[in-house]
Amino acid sequence: MRRIICFLLLTIGAIGGAGATRGAAAISLGAQAGGCAPTAGLNFVCGLGAPEDLVLVPNTRWLIASGMVAGSGLHLIDTQAKTASTLFAAGTSAVRADKARFASCPAPLDPKQAVLHGLSLRPAQAGRYTLYATNHGGRESIEVFEVDARGTRPAAAWIGCVLMPNNWAANSVAVFTDGAIVATVLVLPGKTFEDVWAGRNTGLVVMWTPGSKEFKTLAGTELPGNNGIETSPDDREFYVASIGLHRIVAYSRADPSKPLRFAQLKEFGPDNIRFVGDRLYTAGVIENEAACGGPPKKPEDIQCPRGWVVDAIDPKTMAVTEIARGPRAAPYTGTATAIPVGGNLWLSSFNVDRIAYRALK
Repeated sequence: MRRIICFLLLTIGAIGGAGATRGAAAISLGAQAGGCAPTAGLNFVCGLGAPEDLVLVPNTRWLIASGMVAGSGLHLIDTQAKTASTLFAAGTSAVRADKARFASCPAPLDPKQAVLHGLSLRPAQAGRYTLYATNHGGRESIEVFEVDARGTRPAAAWIGCVLMPNNWAANSVAVFTDGAIVATVLVLPGKTFEDVWAGRNTGLVVMWTPGSKEFKTLAGTELPGNNGIETSPDDREFYVASIGLHRIVAYSRADPSKPLRFAQLKEFGPDNIRFVGDRLYTAGVIENEAACGGPPKKPEDIQCPRGWVVDAIDPKTMAVTEIARGPRAAPYTGTATAIPVGGNLWLSSFNVDRIAYRALK
């Protein structure tokens, strides 16, 4: 339900650019309440704009966080100093358009409008990476950045984009080694979050391959609330989080027409998925939270502070192991991503002004 929360706030009934922007604005209004003091075993880095997703720059202390509030941009998190700074935003953005790779991208991203959501980081050259981000500000798209981590502090430059088909809103994004992009659509037009909760298919996965003009729909990937997505290290599979089914579902890249296998979760609908070592990490909020009146019944219910859970999944057997959990920690809520760094577990949020961390026991 966790991510459901995230995109529920973004879309509140209708998916599209305008709806997403309105949702992001609403998030910003409600995210500033409360100080930044530790709560319920969690410590915080505050002052961020709905940092829904996190990626780790390999072999460094740096995390990159998205920002679902319009203009928030990308944030750089120093996991040693426990501080945040701007990586990409208005006034600090660099542009180096790669027209050879992204010929169909109409124009650079306007950092003042950017509403950045799901993230994926892929290695490029030594010390350089390509960062992909779903965007709902000004256009529905996958925005692409070059991240240079060779200096004392990573720097980012916008290099291109791929527009989503039919103005659909991408929720999460993942990338294969050859540059092929897969993205989830959580709720298609005509579908609702009530459909997600009822277990009815609402979303799907789309794929773009280098040299193509547009995304193509992958028939057979329809699920109730397609959320997080990740690719396998050998490029043969990809994994999709289904909020409504409480599952992580494995698909073959060669033939995605039907699921290969799935991991069944218990207390939460999985949000983002990230490979950590040889396991998939997923996180989300506890749906049946007594203080919130039980599971969510309408989009507004996702704003109620809820406890959180992090699970690890063996991608071969789909066996599930609980890594950590925590109680309500208001004003923090909306856990969407979990990444261990330097002995701490870092947690993102889709609807408050902070990310959280605690010792990983």
